[in-house]
Amino acid sequence: MDNKYIKASIILTNIFLVILFLFTVTLPFLVTWYADIMGRSSTLATTVMVTCYPCVPFAATLLWKLRKLLKNALEDNLFSKSSLEHIKKIALCCIVIAVITLIGGNFYLPFLIVGATFSFLSLLLFALRSVFAAYIK
Repeated sequence: MDNKYIKASIILTNIFLVILFLFTVTLPFLVTWYADIMGRSSTLATTVMVTCYPCVPFAATLLWKLRKLLKNALEDNLFSKSSLEHIKKIALCCIVIAVITLIGGNFYLPFLIVGATFSFLSLLLFALRSVFAAYIK
């Protein structure tokens, strides 16, 4: 396997973890600013924060497990029981994020797109996990 792509993916995962932290810290200011500039309802900021903040720990866990999965690949240990667990936990985080954002989609429609995307992603990950499990056995 070409290690430069795996190393680049690990670096990008680290960058996304930092972006997630910055997003979490600045979300109230960004959403309030967006609502003011675009002339949106004052409840938009609350809706976005109530939907996004519960997703943060699951997004962080997802990124951290992805990082561990990539580290396994870097060490030529991709097809292992620990990789199966990482993929399973990533898929479960996707399901939780999908449920949260689909509920938020009742109040702000763009969250429906996010929820549908994470639902599809979890389906792909469970299928990938099944393929990995079949290969390992």
